[in-house]
Amino acid sequence: MTSHLPRPHLPHVRPAALHQPPRIGIANLMPHAEQFAGMLLPQFAAAAPFEPVMIRMRDRRYSLDSPQYIERLYVPIEDAGELDAIIITGAAVEHLPFSEVRYLDEIADMIRPLAERDVPVLGLCWGALAVGHLLLGLSSAIYEQKVSGAYETDLLVGDHVIGKGLDDRFWTAHSRYAGFDESTVDTAVVEGRLRVLARAGSPADTVIAESVDHTALMHIGHPEYEGSRLADEYKRDVGKGLPNVLPPANVDLGQPVCQWRSASRVFFANWVELVYERAIARQSHASAAVGG
Repeated sequence: MTSHLPRPHLPHVRPAALHQPPRIGIANLMPHAEQFAGMLLPQFAAAAPFEPVMIRMRDRRYSLDSPQYIERLYVPIEDAGELDAIIITGAAVEHLPFSEVRYLDEIADMIRPLAERDVPVLGLCWGALAVGHLLLGLSSAIYEQKVSGAYETDLLVGDHVIGKGLDDRFWTAHSRYAGFDESTVDTAVVEGRLRVLARAGSPADTVIAESVDHTALMHIGHPEYEGSRLADEYKRDVGKGLPNVLPPANVDLGQPVCQWRSASRVFFANWVELVYERAIARQSHASAAVGG
């Protein structure tokens, strides 16, 4: 499927206080970057308008992608200009310890200065683990058995900017060989650094968490996945002869459906609303500083 960056959304929900749509950087680390962008960007259909800025990583090989596609749409972080938020996607490295991920330092250099200025940072799947590790000191746990499937997930917060509009129990999609080390999650919660927003039963466990100031948000699932993706990955892994491959939980392999689309779009729309709030606050602060 050929994908492209979306045109700006209709401005029906654009806050008047913001002069232009916020610019959201997307560090797309997934294999087949173009295909993944084609899954991720439509999930913002319910969100306020924004300008996506695709970030090219200097230490990431794009060997599975068209060089022309990457060259045309992706820019190095130093050429990205002012960003109002950033997304760190999943990556096929969750089986590695952080010390062996060659672009972890590059991610740190991107997200730490932004977080220090209260610019929202969103991590998805492995990106959630990286954000939690770099900004909150969370450890990850590497699994022998892949967590794959759709899992019922309980919303743990009521009146909350990210949880607004989500059902009390909703489906989330997972495909990963790692997760949060739950002991470090518990410690961060007790110390007042972390808030868990949604949790599923084992083996999915903590699914959505955030820093208490809302700056860092982590969704360890794949809210961007299409309905057939988990079944396709299972068939791919079986075809490769990989050991210990189990069918994805709660997925009909013959007729897979997307059980998480509505919740995912609410989640992304709520996060973009937070991005707007932060962008407006920075704009107001800058105007006051000039006026003062």
